[in-house]
Amino acid sequence: MASSSPVAAKRSVQKTIRHLRIGFLCLTFLILGIGSEFAWRSWNTEKEHELLYLSSLVEITGKSLDGYFANQARSLRQLRADMQGSGHPFVSKATRALLKRAKEANPDFLHVNLLQPDGHMLVSDDADPGGLLPFIGNDESFQLGLRAIESGREFDIGRPKIASHGGEWSIPLRLGIRDERGQLLFILSATLLVSQQQVFWQGVPLPPDSALGLIRDDGYLVSRYPVPRAIDYPEAYGKPRSGRLREYLVQNEFPERGVTEGWSSVTKSDCLFAFHRLSSSPLTVYISTPLYNVQGKWLRQAQFAVVLFLVLMIGGYVVYRWSSRQLLAWDAERMEHEARVEFLAQHDPLTQLPNRLLAIDRFQQAKAFAEREGAKVAVLFLDLDNFKSINDSLGHDIGDAMLQEVTARLGQCLRATDTLSRQGGDEFLVILTDVHDAKSITRTAEALLREMKTPFEIEHHQLASSVSIGVAVHPDDGGDFGTLLRKADTAMYNAKAAGRNIYRFYTEQMNIEADDRLRVRNWLSQALEQGQFVLHYQPQIDLATGAILGAEALIRLHHPLEGLVLPGRFIAVAEDSGLIVPIGDWVLREACKQAAAWRAAGRSDLVVAVNLSAVQFRRGDLQESVTAALAESGLPPSNLELELTESLLLDNTEYVLAVIKQLKTLGVRFSIDDFGTGYSSLAYLKRFSVDRLKIDQSFVRDLFSNPDDSAIVHAIIQMARSLGLSTIAEGVEDEATGTLLRELGCEEAQGYFFGRPMGSDQFSDYLSKDGGPMTPACPAEANPPQVQSAL
Repeated sequence: MASSSPVAAKRSVQKTIRHLRIGFLCLTFLILGIGSEFAWRSWNTEKEHELLYLSSLVEITGKSLDGYFANQARSLRQLRADMQGSGHPFVSKATRALLKRAKEANPDFLHVNLLQPDGHMLVSDDADPGGLLPFIGNDESFQLGLRAIESGREFDIGRPKIASHGGEWSIPLRLGIRDERGQLLFILSATLLVSQQQVFWQGVPLPPDSALGLIRDDGYLVSRYPVPRAIDYPEAYGKPRSGRLREYLVQNEFPERGVTEGWSSVTKSDCLFAFHRLSSSPLTVYISTPLYNVQGKWLRQAQFAVVLFLVLMIGGYVVYRWSSRQLLAWDAERMEHEARVEFLAQHDPLTQLPNRLLAIDRFQQAKAFAEREGAKVAVLFLDLDNFKSINDSLGHDIGDAMLQEVTARLGQCLRATDTLSRQGGDEFLVILTDVHDAKSITRTAEALLREMKTPFEIEHHQLASSVSIGVAVHPDDGGDFGTLLRKADTAMYNAKAAGRNIYRFYTEQMNIEADDRLRVRNWLSQALEQGQFVLHYQPQIDLATGAILGAEALIRLHHPLEGLVLPGRFIAVAEDSGLIVPIGDWVLREACKQAAAWRAAGRSDLVVAVNLSAVQFRRGDLQESVTAALAESGLPPSNLELELTESLLLDNTEYVLAVIKQLKTLGVRFSIDDFGTGYSSLAYLKRFSVDRLKIDQSFVRDLFSNPDDSAIVHAIIQMARSLGLSTIAEGVEDEATGTLLRELGCEEAQGYFFGRPMGSDQFSDYLSKDGGPMTPACPAEANPPQVQSAL
């Protein structure tokens, strides 16, 4: 037994050593397993952390870029509207002036050009008139943009290219100009410098060695920050990319947002990508960060954990706590990013006020409280007066600063429980809670108006503005937010119409008037399509001989249900909607056609007078309309007289003067309608070379009973005679008035005494009788019209 003791002891030692070895190996494998699991989790956590940060950053950047490109598109659309509404041919000095003005108004534009679809450049903002302009029809970027516009896209952002001047990379923006049939006539092109856009990105807090860029659907890199090395410029901007991001976007059909990782063909390394597709254009903004950024962080953590595990077994607990703190810090950062994104989704970025989405939520809370307490909720819709002129004349920076000052002032008039929200542009919304009577609403509205009276001091500019307010109350005017907002908006427009700088409570009458305007607008559209407009003619008489010298064309609408509708019912609606332009063209054609028919019947001396609307000057091509009407009817220009208002002559004087001179060259006659009721001036009478003055019926009606009216009529006649102009008085309803006008020296007159407005057939019968001197004719309309105007 004694001899076996050392063996047993040796075996025991070996067994203990074996157990220790097995225990050490088990402990080693346990440590490796725990370390591997920790390393894997730590690696994924770091990647998720980085991707979440990049996703939040790229989403905010994408929304900013959406607004940026939307502004560029808006600038081009405004330029297109100015070109179409200028009345000048597209290829003209005036068009070049508009291009230069658009470039000056938008500092991001390097060049603004007008091109034909075949690639010939017609007008450029920096080319001399008459100079040779380049042909870019063979340019691949232009061809791709042309195909996109021809396929139906209105606004296209092209591939980057080297600018012709300066040799810098630039981004072409293109907007199609089509005719009424949808045929593509021209292409407006503006150029943005890539470097300018990259200056905009310098404020984005990118991780180290990260990049931010824009990529087109065809794989072309539009812009990238930081700028690639000079040697990489041609490759970076001149060829499509083929990296992991491009493959992922194509495979997933360009999703709205997402993340991925893989090889970057620009940085030549593995990267993490977060991307956000722009809603305003076929572009995707992305942020990439090299994977070694995450690897570096993770390796430092893994090494530290391994050292702790190898040195001390209890280091695991320390690592666990440390990892927990890391996860908590990551979670806190994630929550901060989510809160920031949520704030931006519910607030206006300029004024920090609640936007429409948050305002709806605040209204629902106020409504629930009001229903529980037996109170009301007031919705006030505010619109700044004349803000557009300030924004257009002084720039958007001054306009934005003013909006921030307005926000501060309006907020001072409200309680902590009330809500002030910006709806967009210069429109604000106020939700008043716990309202018990109308006085509390009027006090707040008056306080808002009073607060806006003091001029704003912004960058050495004194800016004066006011606010128009519309009020709707729950539950009196509606139970849901949409209804109250619509009615408050209606009341606000009523306040605008009443002179601005006031408030108006919503009434059902406003809704009736708004519905009536909409109904009349539908009438006008149908009347043009179905030929429901007719012209009536009122004779114009020579007071000395009683002969019929002409007729004023007066428009009427034959509605199938309403019967004969006079112009006082629909002219204002036609002007507001722009339908006055096609209606005015129809009046010109119809009046010229009828005058030509009377001329063919032997009345070659008869002059037909047509009223013109100021909207026809601003939106239509008056010279072309008149020329076409004369050519189509064969009527000599001397048999057509166009009646102008005094206010029209004072609005855009140079343009109006140019149009009148061109038409006077043809032989068309001009008269001033309702003379004496506007800004009567000898200067513009002499400058515009009109042929006669039309004395307003408001002076003629009380010619006997009002000495002032008699003096005014006498003065107008004498002034016209000294200027070599003829005069015609309207509103003559009895023989005595006509006799007095003849004695005062007035040459012509019209009114119910001589003849009411009548249809063309009745007027032809009237002509056949040749209406004797001072002999009244039979009435043609059952009721006297309230507006003696064709338009």
